Amino acid sequence: MNDDARERAEQKTMLMPRREAGAELPRGTQVEEFVIDRPLGVGGYSIVYLARDTRLDRKVALKEYLPGTIAARMPGGSQVAPRLPRFEEPYNKGLQSFINEARLLGSFDHPALVKVYRFWAANGTAYMAMPYYEGITLKKWMSDLGAPPSERWLRLLAFPLANAIAVLHEHHTLHRDISPDNVLMLYDRAAGNYLEQAPRPVLLDFGAARRVAAEATQQLTAILKSGYSPIEQYDSEGKDKQGPWTDVYALCAVLYQAVSGKVPPASIARAVRDDMVPARVAGRGRYSQAFLQAIDQGLQVRPQNRPQTMDELMGWFDAPEPPPLPEPAVPDLELPSAQPAAAGMKPMPATGRKPGLGLALGGAAIVVVLGLAAWLVLR
Repeated sequence: MNDDARERAEQKTMLMPRREAGAELPRGTQVEEFVIDRPLGVGGYSIVYLARDTRLDRKVALKEYLPGTIAARMPGGSQVAPRLPRFEEPYNKGLQSFINEARLLGSFDHPALVKVYRFWAANGTAYMAMPYYEGITLKKWMSDLGAPPSERWLRLLAFPLANAIAVLHEHHTLHRDISPDNVLMLYDRAAGNYLEQAPRPVLLDFGAARRVAAEATQQLTAILKSGYSPIEQYDSEGKDKQGPWTDVYALCAVLYQAVSGKVPPASIARAVRDDMVPARVAGRGRYSQAFLQAIDQGLQVRPQNRPQTMDELMGWFDAPEPPPLPEPAVPDLELPSAQPAAAGMKPMPATGRKPGLGLALGGAAIVVVLGLAAWLVLR
């Protein structure tokens, strides 16, 4: 069997779970001065362990770069290597992105950004040692709360996150992966029920290393979170069109979910037909119109229509109270909107089809025009 045939055969084995069972380092493994206790979380491109710092005798979270789709741990050891020769370049690029992220976070001391004690390369991969935080994700927090949070609580959540993201932007870095499962909510066990404590958010890892791994396997859906990723992230060749406004969209999507109880529709679908119920409607009566209008402005499909920086977004939150919206003519918010998706697009004409059939056909159309929609909106 020649090399090409062998690689094609090996690629067939890639139809497997994202990561093999037992890929985590076993309890008691020592990496530099850190001794592994147990895994805390296993993601698509890294593993986070609870470990003990033997020099300072403290608990730490130890993060290891291991993109499961393109790399694997070698049997019987700690060594990590690309699965196939063609993955060597993207693996090394992802590794460098991981190290760059650690170096950047290590230079900050912001309460809403993960602190990195130190980082290093070893065993064909890289590691970063971070504080062991006591907390749960914002996603679980909102699920456990069971009701929309107050505006005061959401402002206390949004402002430190926006400030932390602005710090990244000042260093010419985008996060690109802001979502409720990427925000850790710290709490004090001695202070009682965590749901009754003021929010203390910490923004978790970036999407840079994950993007490299996803591009290598053409699995861009692994880095696009439906509802939180703005349309410019769907254009793989349009990275120059991403900027601080990209993170503005994602942060406002998180706030929209908090006030409405629903994740916004995917931005790529909104570019074709925008059926999203505005925050000013979904949160009417429970939040100020200025607060809701700021969320709506940050969720504009076209990048140029959003606040361009986090400071500008915060200015929208403090803007004068806008006039109230009129009551909707049709009370059922689940019906498709007749508003055009973007300037210059005509409303969809009414048809005699049954609603279920129309939705099914619309879903198929969206799949066909995803790339075209992103191209049209961004140009």
